[in-house]
Amino acid sequence: MTNDTNETKIISPILLTLVQCPVCKYDQVKNYALKSKTLPIRHNVFEVPVYDENPKYEHVDYNELQFTVCPICYYTGSSRSDFNSINPLSGTERITETDKKILNYWDANSKKIKAQFESLLVVEENFNHPRTQDAILLSVNLAIYRTTVEQHAKIRYSLIKRGHRYLRLYCLKIKYNHVEDPNLLKKAVSDFEEVFRLSDFTEKAYEFEVCYLIVATSIRLGDESKAAEYIKVLDKTRGEIAVDQKTNPKAPLQEVTKWSTKAKELWQNRTDPSIWKLD
Repeated sequence: MTNDTNETKIISPILLTLVQCPVCKYDQVKNYALKSKTLPIRHNVFEVPVYDENPKYEHVDYNELQFTVCPICYYTGSSRSDFNSINPLSGTERITETDKKILNYWDANSKKIKAQFESLLVVEENFNHPRTQDAILLSVNLAIYRTTVEQHAKIRYSLIKRGHRYLRLYCLKIKYNHVEDPNLLKKAVSDFEEVFRLSDFTEKAYEFEVCYLIVATSIRLGDESKAAEYIKVLDKTRGEIAVDQKTNPKAPLQEVTKWSTKAKELWQNRTDPSIWKLD
């Protein structure tokens, strides 16, 4: 490796911003954002992002920094908009976009929440980049907890978010401990099936992705009958949309075809160990 390459590798793809917790008002919370067009992104079999190498940048697994945690009250958000911040260009204050029901719940229960998750003895410095493994797992568990609060508060799309976060935690636990936690897959399947039942999607296309994820998680859990059932759902939906497209050019035939094809390919190759490689 040349010296030039060594020099370019030290460029960080991560942008650090100090934000304020909207619950306890601590104003030194560290939010880490991934700069656009820095690291190539693909997705594993569970649609969890995988961040590949770019010789111009330091390599980072952004799954480890995705969730910002206030170290004082453990309020957690997935983006800077979940916190109060200052616009660096205009100097104007940006107030959190988080629903007030969530903020009120966290304010009223912050001691209970922190007591529930404090067993790992994670301190404030552990949330800095690079985070410790315990802080990373804690941040994802807190993000899952938040979506549970959102679901009880009847905030839309919370179940689909929680299902994705269960899968992210599943992949991270394998990365660190090399042990599968099938209970996380079972919880993800349960959430995705409920999302499908309620049609709780921001867009129609998410229905097809949810069906695919039920197929993938069910195959991994050994429930091939459920996987086959949802492959049939994708097939049937594709047929209905193909008919609809004849009079409605905006019908999402390409999207349903993509997810149906992915599900069938996964089914055909389900015994290939390389299919289940998560990084």
